[in-house]
Amino acid sequence: MMIGAHQSFLIKPDVIDSKGAGWRIETITKAMATELSGEAGEYLTRKAKMISTDYEKATEITETAEKMFKRNVNNLMVTTEELQANIKKVSGNVRKAADDLAAGLFKIEKTANFSNLERYVSLLERAATAMSILAELEKEGKLNKISSALK
Repeated sequence: MMIGAHQSFLIKPDVIDSKGAGWRIETITKAMATELSGEAGEYLTRKAKMISTDYEKATEITETAEKMFKRNVNNLMVTTEELQANIKKVSGNVRKAADDLAAGLFKIEKTANFSNLERYVSLLERAATAMSILAELEKEGKLNKISSALK
């Protein structure tokens, strides 16, 4: 049995017994040192280059995402500031309109005499009732008879 995932990185077992293959720590240490020193080691070097490339890609993606996030946050801040400015304007306009309405109502109350206004409303209601009764009498043809009798 051989340890290693690549042809150039194979370690022959030191012992094979009933439990299987076995390696001494010195053999594994020596094989790893040889692989890392670069004399015969290609497997780990190639893997390290692949990991380095993957790391660079991941770093680039992260930096791009960070730039996008910062841009979106800046846009959000600008929009928030614009909304705050508009809210202040609208709030001021609402307050001004409420003050104008209150002043207008005060002028109306001052100008109109509400005690007379109640009497006028009552008279108008009575006049409306009388007009509807007269309209009924005219439909029935009785209004001309009453008018002639009053003359």
